[in-house]
Amino acid sequence: MNFNQIRFFLAVAETLNFTSAAEACAVSQPALSKAIRNLEESLGAALLTRNTQHVELTEFGRTMRIHFERIEENRRRALDAAKLATKAATEPLNVGVMCTIGPRRFSEFLEKLHKTNPHIEVTLHDVTPPVIPHLLLSGGLDCVFCAREAKHDQRFEAIDLFNEHMVVAFADGHRFADMESVALAEIAKEPYLDRLHCEFRDEFLDFTKGSGLELDVVLRSERDDWVLELLRRGLGVSVIPANSIILNDVQHRPICDLTSHRSLELVTTRNEDMAPALEAFRDAAKVYDWR
Repeated sequence: MNFNQIRFFLAVAETLNFTSAAEACAVSQPALSKAIRNLEESLGAALLTRNTQHVELTEFGRTMRIHFERIEENRRRALDAAKLATKAATEPLNVGVMCTIGPRRFSEFLEKLHKTNPHIEVTLHDVTPPVIPHLLLSGGLDCVFCAREAKHDQRFEAIDLFNEHMVVAFADGHRFADMESVALAEIAKEPYLDRLHCEFRDEFLDFTKGSGLELDVVLRSERDDWVLELLRRGLGVSVIPANSIILNDVQHRPICDLTSHRSLELVTTRNEDMAPALEAFRDAAKVYDWR
């Protein structure tokens, strides 16, 4: 006796039709009939009476149907419990990513993490710098990829990842493509796409004004993906972190009279009792070759 034989019998008991029961169980009618005959042989009595007109349950069949329904119900409960237990084995991890950080350097890291720690279920959250401390301290986030602060809050600890330079980005075919580097004065001659969430924005605008330059801003956006698409279409140029450029037909060059760069890091709260998933994520970030 096996579970399939019981399931097939219950389907026939419900429909009193071998063809309909076979369709419901997604098997051929001969396979279903053979399974039920084998079940009857193992029990030593007929469960069904069959003729060319119809199918009926025997008295023995009606009695066994009650027991088999209980077995089937317990089987389904066991499967549901197994699914829940498997799902519970996964460890959720909420990872913040500062909204101006592009995915280029991080995608391979996350791919390798999944291969070595498939039980960690990562959810990425787009965050702005002002809300990061609250989200970490409240437990809304387990860790955050962000740019280094000038002075660290002692409630947090950070792992240095890599440095990233700011570059000027533009569409294929733009005149900047013929230059090894681009001066701010040349950027000021072009329509400019202003990235509102850029942590260097105020510093950059002050620097250009102090240099006697005024940017020709044609659009402002909080979203870098929109800026990249508009760059690709040739609407203007923009100063942007090098690793945020993820479109093949958007080029970039260094800015010869601006040396702005940022250091990216992984930040967590200082906690001796760190969850295993977070500890594994942190350790993977420590040993990963971010170059």
